[in-house]
Amino acid sequence: MTSLTKKLASAAESGVYELTSRPEDVETAAKEAGLAVFRLNLRRATDKKGFLQGTAKALHFPKDFGANWDALNDYLCDLDWLSTTTGYVLVFENTDRFAVSHPQDFTIGVEVLRAASEYWKARNRPFWAFIIASTSVNSGLPTWHT
Repeated sequence: MTSLTKKLASAAESGVYELTSRPEDVETAAKEAGLAVFRLNLRRATDKKGFLQGTAKALHFPKDFGANWDALNDYLCDLDWLSTTTGYVLVFENTDRFAVSHPQDFTIGVEVLRAASEYWKARNRPFWAFIIASTSVNSGLPTWHT
């Protein structure tokens, strides 16, 4: 087991980070750790609706998803419809358009991800969200290096 695999398997450090390395490395290590991995391509998401729809589609949310921030929080803190796993890794790619065009909604989305991570951490299950953004976007997130 690699050091990255061990780190991802631990709920203690899980959280929301800006990913500055290859997402494939995180994906491989997460799968080795037995975590469910979801890669979310937000290239077409230009607003809150696009972010919520992209997240719902990637995580296979049930059809009754309410498409608002409260519903996103509720669904991220449930995840019962997914196969049993020891934890979760979400990799948000191509976030620039959304982050630049709607910075307030981007910040709220990150806060919802943080809240979900804390929820799962309290249950000793890792929940990681990695945001990939260009250098022109100041995510305000701690950076993650593999």
